[in-house]
Amino acid sequence: MLQMFIGFEHLLTDAKLQKYCQLIENFLKFFVFLQIILNKTHMDTIQVLDKKFRISIPEAEILKSIDVVAERINKDMAGKNPLFMAVLNGSFIFAADLLRRITIPCEVSFVKLASYQGTLSSGKVTEVIGINENLAGRTIVIVEDIIESGLTMRQMLDSLSTRNPESVHICTLLQKPEKLKVNLNIEYVAMTIPNDFILGYGLDYNQQGRSLKDIYTLVPEEENNQPNHTEKMKNIVIFGAPGSGKGTQSDLMIEKYGLGHISTGDVLRGEISRGTELGKTAKEFIDKGQLVPDSLIVNMLAGVYDALGDHNGVIFDGFPRTVPQAEALKQMLADRGHEVAAMIELDVPEDELMTRLIKRGQESGRSDDNAETIAKRLDVYHKQTSPLIEWYEKEGIRHHINGLGALDRIFGDICAVIDKL
Repeated sequence: MLQMFIGFEHLLTDAKLQKYCQLIENFLKFFVFLQIILNKTHMDTIQVLDKKFRISIPEAEILKSIDVVAERINKDMAGKNPLFMAVLNGSFIFAADLLRRITIPCEVSFVKLASYQGTLSSGKVTEVIGINENLAGRTIVIVEDIIESGLTMRQMLDSLSTRNPESVHICTLLQKPEKLKVNLNIEYVAMTIPNDFILGYGLDYNQQGRSLKDIYTLVPEEENNQPNHTEKMKNIVIFGAPGSGKGTQSDLMIEKYGLGHISTGDVLRGEISRGTELGKTAKEFIDKGQLVPDSLIVNMLAGVYDALGDHNGVIFDGFPRTVPQAEALKQMLADRGHEVAAMIELDVPEDELMTRLIKRGQESGRSDDNAETIAKRLDVYHKQTSPLIEWYEKEGIRHHINGLGALDRIFGDICAVIDKL
């Protein structure tokens, strides 16, 4: 900057020149400082969908932690040719950076988890999808992005134990000690963090943000200047026998409240037709003449639910139909900080249901809408759903709606329930 004054020295005394130079130097320092602050603010806070996130763990710190974990694994697993089992989707970036630091002979496999209701005494079993290797006698290292409650990891360990590995070890990028609910021996933990909602470096918010190189923490709602998404969430189970008008009322609810709609049958057929991993697993059960396990269906519903992104709530149509299904749905939503806000039951007398369905069969030509078939369907419905109605009653969210009468009156009764949620 002093070059600006070349040729003007004769106009200024040394004292004046020094004064002006000092002023310019101070201005430049202030400008640089201001630019640093602005750049830092811009980079440290990002917007993902409807939420703001603030950087909490920069990439350099993440990689240093991975260096330490990798060094320990190289030492502990020397001569064992371990099989690293990376759990998708969240751990793919962590697994890649970790494996680049593993210097001992090893193998890598990528797996996914699918929970379902099993026949064992423990009730729920986690199926590990994507294992092509023989695990008998092998040293396994499970690579996870984050361990919170530890319940899923506990189930995964139980599932892997049936394949007779020599040993199974857990390696996780992040752990939330405050949330751990089961006793786990987590040998390799890169970092422990508070019970905050985070994304980046493989972790997501409604499938967004996985590719961020740093880890970000959710900005509190008061700073976010956004309404609390959980408070406005209106997830609804619409409940009623065939012919009770669920489809018609669902369409009206979607139009008025902007709700999403998830139909179990549509989701199942979609997963199978697209050939997804869950769809292939479901097809295997169907091809064997077996019922698709409850929690496998819940996993499919979860994928559709998450894919909706920001929403006001969802109407679950055709699910749940049994108490175990209701429990699985409740857990799936709870894992996301959400819940079923209401179960709306459309109650229509059986003789009216028979009349409606027979008329529908005559108009549509559906061969299954005949008196004998309809009577069987209604009998199955009542046997399956009676305990479920009682279950939702105990949950305190059952709302009985008289489904007989004018369409507008029925919808008005439903709106009176939703408006109070």
